[in-house]
Amino acid sequence: MRYDVDTAALRDDVSSIDEVLARVQRLGIADELRPVAAALPGSRCCAALRHVAAEWTARLAATRWELQELGRCLAAAADTYDAVERAARQGVERSFGGSR
Repeated sequence: MRYDVDTAALRDDVSSIDEVLARVQRLGIADELRPVAAALPGSRCCAALRHVAAEWTARLAATRWELQELGRCLAAAADTYDAVERAARQGVERSFGGSR
């Protein structure tokens, strides 16, 4: 049984994840909510907006971590597949004296 893994596609996916990660890092939801909360000092809305901002901050931090992990895993998979392919090719070349 043989299957091929397109490691270039895996690396392209890592680049795509990096782009998404950069976009997520630029999201400033908490920063956007602060002026609204400041405009309503002492209100229940002010406290609720602080809570919403904290929740978004936590969720975005978790999303960034997950994206970073996914990128690392895809890169590691591509590296491993390439290493196995190189090792197999070198083994075949040694077995057959470099000729096929």
